[in-house]
Amino acid sequence: MGELSVEETQDPFLVSIHIIADPGASQPLQEAIDKVLAWVHPDLPLFRVSERRTSRRRRKSPKGAQPALAVVLFLQEEYGEEQILQVHRVLQQPPWRHHHTERVHGRFLPYLPCSQDFFTLAPGTPLWAIRPVHYGKEIVRFTIYCRHDSYADSLRFYELILRRSPSQRKADFCIFPIFSNLDVDIQFSLKKLPRDQNPVPTDSSVLEFRVKDIGQLVPLLPNPCSPISEGRWQTEDHDGNKILLQVQRSSDICHLSVCLSAGLLCQKAV
Repeated sequence: MGELSVEETQDPFLVSIHIIADPGASQPLQEAIDKVLAWVHPDLPLFRVSERRTSRRRRKSPKGAQPALAVVLFLQEEYGEEQILQVHRVLQQPPWRHHHTERVHGRFLPYLPCSQDFFTLAPGTPLWAIRPVHYGKEIVRFTIYCRHDSYADSLRFYELILRRSPSQRKADFCIFPIFSNLDVDIQFSLKKLPRDQNPVPTDSSVLEFRVKDIGQLVPLLPNPCSPISEGRWQTEDHDGNKILLQVQRSSDICHLSVCLSAGLLCQKAV
């Protein structure tokens, strides 16, 4: 897989999400995301919302469909339940909407019930959830739900994209470390769904990954990969999730080195 430099292992923007909104809807969606992320870190621009030129009719998802992409925020429990409940109240206000409540082993947990709720901003965008973390740092975790039969292929696919192996691995779940500092961890994870559940790609959201050498990567990908703009390529994983690959320039790495040496999470202008 090759040895990673410090900059590659500590790039806070190695993974991000690009959301495409209907005309006139991008600003409230961006503000809603930034407001929630501020509870974890005030300068964490991991989500970019842009607008499509015209609104489009959406196909109705099957009842009980599981969106393939989720964002889970783990908040420090040591600050008290009130912080988690405050974020939960924010997620109950427009433009947020409740999507479903998760059962654990077929039942609802009496402890902090809001930690089983999932929310969404708009059709075709990721699920969002908050969870208490009992110790350690606060966490932003990107999760892809995989079909049961494609989980092993998806694991190999994202190992290739991220150029690293998971730090935690179980039969149906794995976590890739993306970035860590004194305040926050950023993670990417895969979750294998039961055979009777099929994830639905989020057609208004795409995961974007920074890659170093697109020329070496493209021949190894399972699906066609084509350029869509200067420095950006598009492909799909085994479940049909669209993936953007952003070619990292040498100037990006130099900028990141300065940020890391200063111990800062700073935003790079793209």
